[in-house]
Amino acid sequence: MENIQTQPEHLTFEKVWLMFKETDHRMQETDRRMQETDRRMQETDRRMQETDRLIQETTLQIKDTDRFVKELGKQIGGLGNKFGSFNEGLFMPSLVKMLAKKFKCYKTTSYFTFKDNGNFFEIDLLGISEVACYIVEFKSHLREDGIDQTIKKIEMFKKYVVEYADKIKYGAIVATHHNSENIKKVIKNGLYFVSSAEDIAKLNMPRGFKPRQW
Repeated sequence: MENIQTQPEHLTFEKVWLMFKETDHRMQETDRRMQETDRRMQETDRRMQETDRLIQETTLQIKDTDRFVKELGKQIGGLGNKFGSFNEGLFMPSLVKMLAKKFKCYKTTSYFTFKDNGNFFEIDLLGISEVACYIVEFKSHLREDGIDQTIKKIEMFKKYVVEYADKIKYGAIVATHHNSENIKKVIKNGLYFVSSAEDIAKLNMPRGFKPRQW
């Protein structure tokens, strides 16, 4: 069988020139793509930097907001204390007169403090008669937890203030803001309820009310 040998293609100047142009075109396209990739990487890097900057700004804003909320909480708490002090100052003179006239108290002490296992407790107003102690608590807004707190304070007073151990203990709550349900709970627990009226303090005693003795 006769061997057929393939002759190498004869390269002409035109063919070489076309190959050169094709190679140059491909190199330019590769360079263009590399530049595009570099541009996209730079854009990605820029966006990441922008994202990082936004995260840092957001973090600072959150910290500023947290500081603002804490400061606002302190101011609101201080404002609440001022309202409480205002109510006490408003009611105190008429309450002292009421304790003396209605319950024959010969002595009244505002902000009476006593100690329980090293912890100090305070009663807003304490009235003393020949036979009884009247423990009065002021509440700007009357709530159930305030009623329970008052009862607990009366019980602790009875337990730890031995100088008045021979006297009956009564409790009273003074409030400027209240609702009928909470007033019912005050009465049900045998506490006197004092509200504001034209003469500043008004003792509320419904028919059949019997104050609780501690």
